[in-house]
Amino acid sequence: CSLVGSEMCIRDRCSIRPLPPFKEKPPAPMKKLLTLLLLPLLFGGCELGDEDESHTEIWTVASEKGVAGIAMDFGHTPAYIVKKGSAAAWEIFSGSVVGFTFEKGYESTIRVRIDPIADPPADGPGRRYTMELLISRTQMQSAVDPLQFSPEFDVTIASRRADSPATIGYWFKDMRYPDPRWEPFPWEIEGFGFKPGFEARIRIRPVAEYDDTKGDYEVKYYQTELISSEEKASEDIPE
Repeated sequence: CSLVGSEMCIRDRCSIRPLPPFKEKPPAPMKKLLTLLLLPLLFGGCELGDEDESHTEIWTVASEKGVAGIAMDFGHTPAYIVKKGSAAAWEIFSGSVVGFTFEKGYESTIRVRIDPIADPPADGPGRRYTMELLISRTQMQSAVDPLQFSPEFDVTIASRRADSPATIGYWFKDMRYPDPRWEPFPWEIEGFGFKPGFEARIRIRPVAEYDDTKGDYEVKYYQTELISSEEKASEDIPE
């Protein structure tokens, strides 16, 4: 096995967008606290424990990539699918590992050193990940479906496109939030047929796909369901 490593110091980024508030009766204070503590474990990329000490872990990196959300904004980025230590479950890791080069179609086992970053910026990563050892690299299809890390969600598409010089694409509302606002959506949605003058609610899924011409992954959005389409002029769209 061989590895083309990078000597650049690339830091990871925690890419989990805050969840929308509860729409139903909020949980009791103790249950709410427990929920907040468990969120990083459920969504990956921001592990608990060992925050203040350097340590190493054995990771398995899957042969395909999934997607992770971008923090404090709408959008998605390709991300590693990993198992950490003896954990049985695959999870998304949205950061970078110094010295590790991902190769599509190969499952890798690596030893990763995790170092805390002193006084990180408020919107920056708190840890640096470095590959200490490439233990194995095997050409195979990992036993994980990348689509399980590509959750579907509903959006509303405005009746006119965002076609100003500063904004292209669609105006959309992210319906996962209780008070959604119109935001620019600068990507095409595969399978969606835009009709001027019609406001549509659709279900979409972000998918990480490999582009042979670029030699890397990119995220594409697909319509999985047309929920409704109503002839109307969307209100309060930014000018």
